[in-house]
Amino acid sequence: MSLFESAAVDYARHRPGIPDEVVRLLAGVLEGIDRPVLLDLGAGTGQVPAALVPAMPRIARVDLVDADEGMLREAAARLPSLPSAGTIAFHTMPAEEFTTPHAGYRNRRRIIT
Repeated sequence: MSLFESAAVDYARHRPGIPDEVVRLLAGVLEGIDRPVLLDLGAGTGQVPAALVPAMPRIARVDLVDADEGMLREAAARLPSLPSAGTIAFHTMPAEEFTTPHAGYRNRRRIIT
């Protein structure tokens, strides 16, 4: 049983969103990258991708990884479609078990520290 299994709906409803300043900062880091990819480890209810997708119209792929299936169901319900006709993928597993979906994946992202 997951720690958040029974709380995913309430978590999504009551968790504060991502501040606009943070969305602008993260979108700015990816500016100039053609068809960026977003990987959200420990995605929870998908707040980060839900905030970033509208701010990044050229995003090519979003991967959300979380061990809790209920959290990912909430994320799927709140995420808009990608404007670029890209892919949104949900991976129910611990973050440390995630492996990239294809060989070029690592080379297409920028690490934010």
